[in-house]
Amino acid sequence: MNLSLADTLYLALLCYTLGTLAALFTLFARENRLQRTGLILMIAGFVSHTVWIGTICAATGHPPITNLPEAVSFVAWVVFAVQLALWIRYRVYAAVFFVYPLVLLLLTVSAVVGEKFKVLDPELRSNVFTAHLLFSTLGVAGLLIGLAFTLLAMLQDRSLKNKTRGRLWEWIPSLDVCKTLSYRALAIGFSIYTLGLLAGVLWSYRTSAGFMDLRVKQIGAVTAWVLFAVLLQSYVSNTYRRKRTLIISAGAFVAIFVAMLGIRG
Repeated sequence: MNLSLADTLYLALLCYTLGTLAALFTLFARENRLQRTGLILMIAGFVSHTVWIGTICAATGHPPITNLPEAVSFVAWVVFAVQLALWIRYRVYAAVFFVYPLVLLLLTVSAVVGEKFKVLDPELRSNVFTAHLLFSTLGVAGLLIGLAFTLLAMLQDRSLKNKTRGRLWEWIPSLDVCKTLSYRALAIGFSIYTLGLLAGVLWSYRTSAGFMDLRVKQIGAVTAWVLFAVLLQSYVSNTYRRKRTLIISAGAFVAIFVAMLGIRG
């Protein structure tokens, strides 16, 4: 990794760190000015993050999704882009308390792993393989956004039932907004993620005459798919308010991370 590429990564990390701290501090200070400061810092980090990703694409000639640092970085980039779009549309401040730390965590993983970025092996240059990587990555980003709003919906529902005002009360939108955004993000993310898994199965069948190798990455990916399917069903049956939803969400989050950590370039 050359110096200029590292500079944009570390600048993004610095801005994300400061933006996350500013946002989290509003849990205690409850000042809109701190929220705006945090947002400006996160956008600055996003710009640097975008430059970093663009440099990788220009150097390797392929989307930034072929190894662990590229994949988690791209997921972080998409998650923040979606969060920013939702903030512009709905002014959902509370989501930042989950999304900002998640973006920071993902980019930190990308920086710590430090795998070299290289041109994709000609044998892997296939539309099916590219579709598998791209759909899986985009699907994961959508599902993580859905998890964030699922947690917000549960917190809002609990506050309304107990008639208490928690630290996030002033930042959380109505329960209907939280539930709608959560369901849509999960539904869209799940659909795209499913396409990615199917493309992966097809690619595996073409290259090894088998449907899937049972490695950690594959087991994590399939486990996450099952858990997200159950989570979506809880919305359809209107049982998402139960405590098991929190357990399923945590399990899906862990499974997604296991699948991502199993990625090798």
